Amino acid sequence: MINYKVSLQKLLNNYISHDIIKNILINKIILDSRKIKGKNCLFIAIKGHKEDGRNFIEHAIKKGAAAVLSYSDDITYYYKIFFKKKIPIIYLPNLHKYISYFAGILYKNPSKKIPVIGITGTNGKTSVTNFLMQWLHFLKKKPAILSTIGNGFYKKLIKTNNTTDSAVEIQSTLKNFIDKKADIVIMEVSSHGINQFRVADIVFNIGIFTNLSRDHLDYHYNMKNYELSKWNFFSKHKVKKQIINIDDNIGYKWFKKIPNAIAVTTKQEIIYKSNLFFQVKKIIFLKNKTIILFKSSWGNGKIKINLIGYFNVLNIILSMTTLLSLKYPLKKLIKTVSKIYPVKGRMQKIIFQKKSIPNIIIDYAHTPDSLKNILLTIKLFCKGKIWCIFGCGGERDIGKRPIMGNIAEKYANYVILTNDNSRTENVVKIINDIKKGCKILKNVYVILDRTQAISYAIFNSHKKDTILVAGKGHENYQIIGNKILNYSDYNAIKKILKKY
Repeated sequence: MINYKVSLQKLLNNYISHDIIKNILINKIILDSRKIKGKNCLFIAIKGHKEDGRNFIEHAIKKGAAAVLSYSDDITYYYKIFFKKKIPIIYLPNLHKYISYFAGILYKNPSKKIPVIGITGTNGKTSVTNFLMQWLHFLKKKPAILSTIGNGFYKKLIKTNNTTDSAVEIQSTLKNFIDKKADIVIMEVSSHGINQFRVADIVFNIGIFTNLSRDHLDYHYNMKNYELSKWNFFSKHKVKKQIINIDDNIGYKWFKKIPNAIAVTTKQEIIYKSNLFFQVKKIIFLKNKTIILFKSSWGNGKIKINLIGYFNVLNIILSMTTLLSLKYPLKKLIKTVSKIYPVKGRMQKIIFQKKSIPNIIIDYAHTPDSLKNILLTIKLFCKGKIWCIFGCGGERDIGKRPIMGNIAEKYANYVILTNDNSRTENVVKIINDIKKGCKILKNVYVILDRTQAISYAIFNSHKKDTILVAGKGHENYQIIGNKILNYSDYNAIKKILKKY
């Protein structure tokens, strides 16, 4: 909790002027009434995915809230104030749009005091965020991140529940990072976070676009809405510089619309000579390394990275372009890039003492595009057969299931369909949806227990084979029914290998 207080009048100054709220002091904004502690909490009651905050206003007042902000569906008025037990309950139209602003006032607008980099796109957000954290650490800086795999500092990440936290948590975390002497922040920006105004009042020094492919259509309903949510990050937010992957068709379209955007490409010849750019001229894929020859607005050169796959080439050059645009010397970046290591759960190879085991890879790939990319990458080095173990999440985009089934059957020799966060949906139905995209089904197996599926692949594969365990990556849980069970692919594999 911050150790200073702000009057409710100052917090709401641009929206409300009322004598009653001048003497109410606030030192914390709370979205969950159960977390109210002390006498200076402002409870904001908004409609969530499962619960409506207005149902907890009375509980918040009982817990000691100093004031309550709530939303109204009626946009014909500016605001309304009611009182319950002398506690003001203020109703504002479109309240969710302003929470980031209110939290910014309370936490002294931290994004104006430290460079913030925002990364959006379907795939690659986590990798680029973590590559930048590593790279800046090697450059003797103190970066902090807000990421799918955790928030915090280099090798000191704290687990998070969402890719993009709530508007209040983001402002609070940025303030906390500054207090802990961070000198730059990198954060993933999800389409949900953009749509729900969670980063509405954050100032981004740089915004990065990685790519756009099918994902989250259970939320966005169609690709047009999904694209628009990502575009809103660049068109409606405070982003000073834009770095765009123009190999992506959507990225190329946006690049032509954004003045002075920085182009990153492995394919395109640079047409817009007035723009800054980073262009890969040649890629040499080796067993465990990749060599990249490039030219750019900052100079030309060659880098060697301890990463494989075309997608990692893009992730690295997006990261490198970001650092170049922040004025880090090209020579230093070339010298330090080889220190970067893969991100947990992203193209993560399992190391085991016995050399006779098959090659085992864990990856978070849970979209059609990411699954295809990882399987094509495995084809670059696999000397035997490819095994693909995956499932699809329940209560999520149904349309992607047969597409992923088709991709797995097309690019892998053996496919094992299994459970992956089925939630309250029938797992057999999920598997049958996936199988609709498989044309032959000869080498497609169904083993619902995920540990058993992995075990079957390990004990029935050849040492030259490669086993891809896809979909969960870094996650250490399984959601089955309404229960969250302790589970990780990494731990399951390690236990199986002890019996190998």
